[in-house]
Amino acid sequence: MSDTDADFEKADVILADALQRFQADGVSPYVYGMALMEIGIASLVSVGEDTASIAEQATNIAERVAPALRGPR
Repeated sequence: MSDTDADFEKADVILADALQRFQADGVSPYVYGMALMEIGIASLVSVGEDTASIAEQATNIAERVAPALRGPR
């Protein structure tokens, strides 16, 4: 396993715990979504990602997860 893979696994565990806590504490999905997005964008900017790349990645993520969240029609 590469260091990057290990870091992704660590992040997944941390974020899963955070999501459970947000839900248990009754925080609005909009609010915790915006807070997590702000952290993510700030992190990407801090490592030199340009805004166009960040916007493209956000679009790709939204397109990937939207069908599963919307369910069958």
